[in-house]
Amino acid sequence: MNKNFSLFPIIKPVQAQTQSWAIINPNCVQDGTATIQGIGCVLANVLSVVLTLIGIAGFVMIIYAAFIMLLSAGQSQQVEKSRKTITFAIIGIILALSSFIIINLLANFTGIGIIKSLSIPGSGKNWF
Repeated sequence: MNKNFSLFPIIKPVQAQTQSWAIINPNCVQDGTATIQGIGCVLANVLSVVLTLIGIAGFVMIIYAAFIMLLSAGQSQQVEKSRKTITFAIIGIILALSSFIIINLLANFTGIGIIKSLSIPGSGKNWF
């Protein structure tokens, strides 16, 4: 007896409707050609993505350490391991936020406006 069975009986291709997360800054491109300020735009894009990934990694590590602590069943080694993981994750998040603040302070003091165009990818919200 040969029966065809599929876990996904109805599969239809769908195009994803996503929003572009690239920072579009008119200072980077003039008349279709890149300017020297384009380097600043690339730096702002890279910093935006890196800081976002650091925040996500810190959050994931805190969740992971919480599971270790819950599943430790009172074992002092596991509890200590989870406490260290939470401590290092919080230190990493604080360092990422402080680097974000330092970048913005430098942008304010030097008057470089390109760095101030940092936004979280996909949010569409400029944070300044």
